[in-house]
Amino acid sequence: MMAVYAHAINFVVLCGFTLLYGVVMDHTSKNLNHTCSENPSDHSANCSYRGLTSVPRNLSHDVRSLNVSDNNIFMLLDKSFVNYTQLETLDASYNSMYLIENETFHALLLLKVLMLDHNNISVLPISLLEKNCHLYLLSLYHNKLKRIPLIFGNNLQTTYSAKNGEDACGCKNLSRFYLAFNEVRLLEKGDFVALRNCSFDRFDLNHNDIKSLPRAVFTDLPAVHLLINYISLVQFQADSFLGNKAIIQVTITASGIRSIVPMNTSEIPRDLFPGITKLYLSRNELITIPKYALDGFEKLQVLDIGRNLLSSLYNGSFCGLKSLINLNLSVNKITSLPRGSFACAEKLESINLSLNDIAVLDPQWFDGSHSLSTLRLYESNIHDIKNIPWNTTNLQTLILAFNNLNSVNNNTFVGLKNLKCLDLTRNHNLVDISVDAFEETSSLEKIIMTDLVKFTMTGSFSNMHQLVFLDMSYLSSRLEINSRGQFSHTSALRTLNLSSTYIKAEDLVQFKSNGSLFSGLVSLHTLKLQKNLFYDFHHVPNAFTPLWNLHELDLTDCRIPQIDSGIFRNLTSLTDLLLAKNLIKIIPAKAFQDLQNLRNLNLTSNYITVIEKQLFSRTSSLQYLYLQNNQISTIDSFTLLPTSLKVLIIANNPFTCTCQLAWFREWLDKVNTTIDKRSEIRCSSTSFKSLRNQTIWSFHPKDYCGVNIYLIVGVSLAIVTVLSLSILTYQKRWWLNHKLFLLKLAIIGYQEITENQVPEDYEYQLNLMFREDDEWWINDCMKPFLQGRMPHLEHIVFGDSGLHPGSFYLNAIYDVIENSYKTVLLLSNQSVEDTWFMTKLRMAVEHMNDTKLEKVILIFLEDIDDDNLPYLVRLLLSRNKPYLLWVFDDEDGQELFWAKFEKNMRANREMNNVIPV
Repeated sequence: MMAVYAHAINFVVLCGFTLLYGVVMDHTSKNLNHTCSENPSDHSANCSYRGLTSVPRNLSHDVRSLNVSDNNIFMLLDKSFVNYTQLETLDASYNSMYLIENETFHALLLLKVLMLDHNNISVLPISLLEKNCHLYLLSLYHNKLKRIPLIFGNNLQTTYSAKNGEDACGCKNLSRFYLAFNEVRLLEKGDFVALRNCSFDRFDLNHNDIKSLPRAVFTDLPAVHLLINYISLVQFQADSFLGNKAIIQVTITASGIRSIVPMNTSEIPRDLFPGITKLYLSRNELITIPKYALDGFEKLQVLDIGRNLLSSLYNGSFCGLKSLINLNLSVNKITSLPRGSFACAEKLESINLSLNDIAVLDPQWFDGSHSLSTLRLYESNIHDIKNIPWNTTNLQTLILAFNNLNSVNNNTFVGLKNLKCLDLTRNHNLVDISVDAFEETSSLEKIIMTDLVKFTMTGSFSNMHQLVFLDMSYLSSRLEINSRGQFSHTSALRTLNLSSTYIKAEDLVQFKSNGSLFSGLVSLHTLKLQKNLFYDFHHVPNAFTPLWNLHELDLTDCRIPQIDSGIFRNLTSLTDLLLAKNLIKIIPAKAFQDLQNLRNLNLTSNYITVIEKQLFSRTSSLQYLYLQNNQISTIDSFTLLPTSLKVLIIANNPFTCTCQLAWFREWLDKVNTTIDKRSEIRCSSTSFKSLRNQTIWSFHPKDYCGVNIYLIVGVSLAIVTVLSLSILTYQKRWWLNHKLFLLKLAIIGYQEITENQVPEDYEYQLNLMFREDDEWWINDCMKPFLQGRMPHLEHIVFGDSGLHPGSFYLNAIYDVIENSYKTVLLLSNQSVEDTWFMTKLRMAVEHMNDTKLEKVILIFLEDIDDDNLPYLVRLLLSRNKPYLLWVFDDEDGQELFWAKFEKNMRANREMNNVIPV
């Protein structure tokens, strides 16, 4: 009641002073010539920085957003906004305002945002905003309010108005209420009674001069997040929040709190206990936490007491916190803790003790913390861990980075059988890690050991079957590897980081056994080797052979001078290859031939001068190619560049803009690829004179590279001569082929490697497979030939009629193929479109591959277009396998056909899979 009377007295005084002023201002405001800018499209008006002393009256009546900030307005009257009933946003901040009349905003029934910050308001009328039902943001930053304003009416008045049917809805939609940077010194329980019907997401009392928080002072405050930072609170009274279930999060940081005063929960009904789940008390001056300090905060899950002056705790400090999950005690002065310090908080999962002064870590501090899964001890000056078994059996993450540990042995982590993540980063004194250091933590999935002084691999990881991530990067001295087999059973490892460990290429492969350091890493997905010393990289072609599942290989800045053509041959899953900042000059044409899944290739900042024409012929998935900062002067015609490219960077190369580069310049215009850093792609001093030091886009080949008449005439004559000879040769082709065939037999004879078996050793000497439509050729051509010239062939299968009856069709086909000395398939345009015929062809080829004998002969009955020729047939032809072409109405051609057929029937040659050049 005292607060209400104080507000009333101040308001009466100000109203009396304003009566005369209101009459004068009402007259002058009507004649005010405002210079506001209005935007009809969004119904807004901007009147800021206009030197106004009152709100303009002659703006559009449908204005929805009005900005009168940064003016000289020092009063808002009842009539200031009566013409703007559609107003939703009002910004009156940064004025000199000290008085606002009672009904100033009553006409603004649609008002949502009201900003009155940075004024001189010391008191506000009761019920000032009781009719503004849609208001959701109210800002009163930087004013001179000394109490919580009753601007929504006191609770009795609001209730009375509702009973009488008046339009008094209070602050039911108000979400954010900002009272920071005022002069509030005292909070009393009745200050929030009028706010019972509100539902604040955020209630901000930061930067006031509040010195105490009385018992149950926030009972009526319906705020989710309460901020009271930067106040002058000496004690934190735990009972200040009694009776409040609405406040979920409380932040009281940098407020000078020196002690916590527990509440006597034995005398308080449980239904009055606070509902707070997150409490932040960081950057205060707490020295200790008393026993049962926050008893009664049964729903508290997060407690932050970091950045205080804590030097000691009790083993009952956190008793009563039945729901506590996350505890932050970082940046304090803790040197030691009592045994079982956190046992009372039975659900505690995470403790942060980083940046304290713990010299010797004692595992007994955490006895009884059966739910503890994460323990952070980052930069806490730890130099030793007592060899006492850990009883925190559920601990999964242990952060010991940036300490001064001297050693890690078999006893260091005894009891941590469920530990999954261990971080030992930058323990500069840690030079002694025993071979059995991780035997007690066989469940480890992630080990981080970056930035150590020295480390020797002694097989510590070879039996870690669950290890997924291992980082040993940035050692101060060379990584010592005392033997191979370091990862022989580390089959789950997916990421290995050995960057900047000063290893050499010779460390990757054992030359005597030719075994790789990475043997056993069958699941490795990412391998980082950047900033090492691989001067002899081309001498270790088997380094990555075991890594068939590798997706990312980082070899950035490794001093690599050249690449062996087979170094990446087994990395068929590789998607990212990073070779930037090396010494590479030439890359062999076959270096990337097996990288069919490669999407990202980074060759930035090397000394590459030439792009081999076939370098990218087998990288059909390449999307990102980085070639900037090299020595490429030209790219030869017909160089195969991937059509899948999305991004290409070729900046800062000394391109010679002459006719030799013309095709590539035209390709850049046609390709559907993003060319980044276009302005840095320039012509070198060896270019055409007018193009020197110009961007390559200034080079238009049509303007510089005209038609060469001598070349055209010469080429034309050559084409005519070749055509004439070709026509003559074609007309006599069969005669020439026959004579050449006979000449070859006469000169070099006929020798070939054959199998030991002869046609008589097979059940069938000849198997003819054809489509029914092509049976006429068998009857008219093949059968007369066999009867006349090869009568010794008695067991012959003619098509499907010769298959074993009663068997499944495919089984019968396979049985005939397997037991035939030769299988002949007749190809025509119709047969290659017949699914069953192509199935027979595939089965015959598979059998040929299994036996390694050329037992299949293809006979073309007619010409088949390349577009219609199946891939399997083209593959056989490319490997120079036996095939014959039947010619009609040409006796010489037919004679040569039958001569070749007889030759192919004499023996089964061993397969020669070398593709002819």
